[in-house]
Amino acid sequence: MRFNCAFCGKPADKPASHVNRSSASGLRLYCGRACSGLGRRKWKSKDQRVTEKRDYDAHYRCNNRETLRAKKAAYHKENYDPKAAAVARRKRAPLHAEYCRRPEYKKWKKTYDSYRRAKAYGPASEAFLTLLELTKEIKGRMNNYEIAIQNGTFNKRQARRREEGAYKGTRNRDQPA
Repeated sequence: MRFNCAFCGKPADKPASHVNRSSASGLRLYCGRACSGLGRRKWKSKDQRVTEKRDYDAHYRCNNRETLRAKKAAYHKENYDPKAAAVARRKRAPLHAEYCRRPEYKKWKKTYDSYRRAKAYGPASEAFLTLLELTKEIKGRMNNYEIAIQNGTFNKRQARRREEGAYKGTRNRDQPA
């Protein structure tokens, strides 16, 4: 029985039973396997195809992790040239240095470094970060001179020496002669 392919539109010939069953079920008929595969994908939106491909790739990577790692290692071993890589790194070095000077990178790097240093304190890392923020706030409101006066640590060594009469050959001016 003759019909028109649902994908390419060309006339094709199939047994009458195929055509009748497809029309009764509301299915599309194709002239061959190539049009069938293309037609099956044709009705999906681009977003749907992208999502399905992403899901398939993630599933494949989970199931074939060791195989993929071995393939990547073999490819690297075959194609890696240390001298060419060094030239490429030298070529990119000025761009990287410029990138590191950007204000948004400096801000990100400062935060990253503080969190990395805080990891050394284990479960107390959050407390350490809070202490750093508090210290920064205090230093923002007072200078070192005011903090030393408040803590009683300004000229501490000199005051101790005066109290002990540690100046050799001199007397403390506060003591009577």
